[in-house]
Amino acid sequence: MRIKIRAKIIGSTMLVVMVSLLFSSYITYTYMSRILQEQAVKDNMTKLAQTSSSLTRMQDRLVKTAETIIADPEINAKIVSKPGATLEMSYFNKVAVLKQLQRFVALDSSLLNIMIVNPDKVVFSNYSGYESYYEEYLKEDWLQPFLSGTNDTRFSAIHPLVNFNGVRDVISYVTPYRNWEDKSSGSSYFLIIEMKKDEIDKVFSESSKDFQRIILRGGDGRIIFDTNREETSESANVSSDDVISIRYDAMREGWNQEAYISKQKLYESFRPILLFYLLIVIGGLMFILLIVPTLIFNFTKPITQLARAMRKVSVGELNTNVLIRSGDEMEVLGEGFNRMVNELDAWMKTSMREQEIKRNMQTNLLLSEINPHFIYNTLNTVIYLSHAGRNKDTITITKALIAILQDTIKTGEDAFFSTLDEEMNLVAQYIHIQQYRYPDRFRVEWAIPDRLRSCVVLRLMIQPLVENALVHGIFNLEEEGVIRISALAQENTLCVTVTDNGIGLDADSSRYQVSQRHSGCSGQTKGIGLANIRERIAFHYGDKYGLDLASQPNSGTSVTLRIPLRTGEQPD
Repeated sequence: MRIKIRAKIIGSTMLVVMVSLLFSSYITYTYMSRILQEQAVKDNMTKLAQTSSSLTRMQDRLVKTAETIIADPEINAKIVSKPGATLEMSYFNKVAVLKQLQRFVALDSSLLNIMIVNPDKVVFSNYSGYESYYEEYLKEDWLQPFLSGTNDTRFSAIHPLVNFNGVRDVISYVTPYRNWEDKSSGSSYFLIIEMKKDEIDKVFSESSKDFQRIILRGGDGRIIFDTNREETSESANVSSDDVISIRYDAMREGWNQEAYISKQKLYESFRPILLFYLLIVIGGLMFILLIVPTLIFNFTKPITQLARAMRKVSVGELNTNVLIRSGDEMEVLGEGFNRMVNELDAWMKTSMREQEIKRNMQTNLLLSEINPHFIYNTLNTVIYLSHAGRNKDTITITKALIAILQDTIKTGEDAFFSTLDEEMNLVAQYIHIQQYRYPDRFRVEWAIPDRLRSCVVLRLMIQPLVENALVHGIFNLEEEGVIRISALAQENTLCVTVTDNGIGLDADSSRYQVSQRHSGCSGQTKGIGLANIRERIAFHYGDKYGLDLASQPNSGTSVTLRIPLRTGEQPD
């Protein structure tokens, strides 16, 4: 199926534009997404920094509180186990330390409990009456690394603490120290400050809204706090293609935050921007779909005009012109096309006139070669009869000659073509003349169907063949000669055959050689008719048709003419 150039241009242009637009849109979308994602990560890092600042201040308060308690000589003096001290003295020492510790708890609402453990495992706390609980408390697993000195950090993970308000989740700050008031012991004292987990919850309450999950890890990698409370184990880990992870390390005690941002939630924040961009792309694409075909239609309209005009010219309409007013190369091309068509029309008319003149001249030349040859032979016969005193026969022959000459001097299309019936009448006149000259020497047999008599043939096509049969075949024959003239139709070809029983031809015969050439030999009279007939057939009908000659010495000659089968009309 043939595709118009306009459709090709529109299709290819739209394909290139759409692919380019979609590709550039994809690149832009990816770039914008990355920029927005990076900006979102920066914003969330700022929030983590703010959270870290709050956590650091909380750490600093605990450290300062611990330093104040450790540096308090009154507290340090009362927590030393003294040999020989009475129960009453030990009780009053605990009460004194209790009051001092309660003062620190009262000053910081984030603190829940403060304990000091001396080398004898005696616990001093801001709560009284929990001695039995503290004995079990000191055996808990989370505390053992601190008491044994195998833990490098001073903050614990979240763990429960029992007090008069029930069980509370706390984070412990545990630090060993030397009590300078205890001169006799070289062992460490332990200060344990229990901070409410709620305080950390408050710090993360605001920032956790922007994150899917936040994990607070200690310096040893243990999880101190996790916003997903179901996953607070030491091995908790987050790995998913649906989240973006960021980390913030600038905190005391090696603390760090691991935050996970949900990509879906992140994209929701800037989805309106991307949607707006997508609408712009779709709008641009629709605009291109509306504008580009119109522009291409206007650009290719001159090409369509030229193609339409070329089709008209190809079928022979040489009066075709195009009107292009585009102001560009197409207008120059249209003007050149018009000039070309006008010049082609003029050339065709001139060429046709020249061909007509050439055709007439060549036909007249061929006829001029035939007519003198025939007249010469006929006049010889007239002279012969006149010398013989056969005036009546002379008149008859002269009338026959006049009839033949009248036929040969026709002009126009009648000078080139006639019907097979007219050619038979002409041959009959010629035979009538020749029978006067050569009485009882030959006879003519006709085998032409009536339905072929109206077929269009070349004028003077059969007569030269009959003349050659007489002159070159039968006149040298001692017995009576027979000339047979037949015609038949084979598909679209008319075959006219003239056969004689004369002396025949051999390969060295000049008549045979002339008959095999396509051009006549004007210097000879023998066989000249065959060459002229061959040229006339080639001139009017082309090389597909022609003349076939078959002959053998002493066996006669057969000449067949092959021309197109045309009935009742003149050929073009």
